[in-house]
Amino acid sequence: MGWPSWQRAVRRSASRVPPGSALDPRTCRFQTIDDEVASALSRLGRPWPVASILALGLAFALLAHAQHDWTWQRCALLPLLIALALIMVLDLRSRIIPDVITLPGIAYALLLAASFRGTAGFVEAGLGALAGGAMVLLLAVVSRGGIGGGDIKLTAMLGAALGWKGALIAFALSQIAAGLVALILFIVRGWRQPMPVGALIALFGALMLVSRP
Repeated sequence: MGWPSWQRAVRRSASRVPPGSALDPRTCRFQTIDDEVASALSRLGRPWPVASILALGLAFALLAHAQHDWTWQRCALLPLLIALALIMVLDLRSRIIPDVITLPGIAYALLLAASFRGTAGFVEAGLGALAGGAMVLLLAVVSRGGIGGGDIKLTAMLGAALGWKGALIAFALSQIAAGLVALILFIVRGWRQPMPVGALIALFGALMLVSRP
């Protein structure tokens, strides 16, 4: 049974399961989310996702090299760029931005800030993560779920790496780009599916990372 069929089967059977039982989907929603994340991550081992991640990582590295000479500080950004490439591929394929990427990404960005700019840099990166995440969280509350938790933590990760202004610029550009692409697809093909905004946030964040001095 395919994954969508499994989900439909669970929904049909939900009314026949006693509330609070071990089989109640309402009490197992977090396990379902974990299963979705595990399934999405397991598919990254296939040839096309691996090739896409490597191609994106290489493109970001070449862009960084074209902008500036390589330094230790610029080389230290490579794990963040690879994480953003992973997020782009995952969001495009599965509409999932897992905590296993964003939370270590936040910690790594904070570590970089402390290593290269000391205590002041660590505090600035921490405030950037908090402010970037909090502002997008506020937008998520106002939009009543229009923005996912993965987008919030991704913006917090960019806030730690770019500062809150850079994170919000990346977020705003992603919304504009998503709106324009959705409008074009609707006019041309009548397409009404949700846009992978997280992939666009990661793309603009990566471009800002490689272009900053």
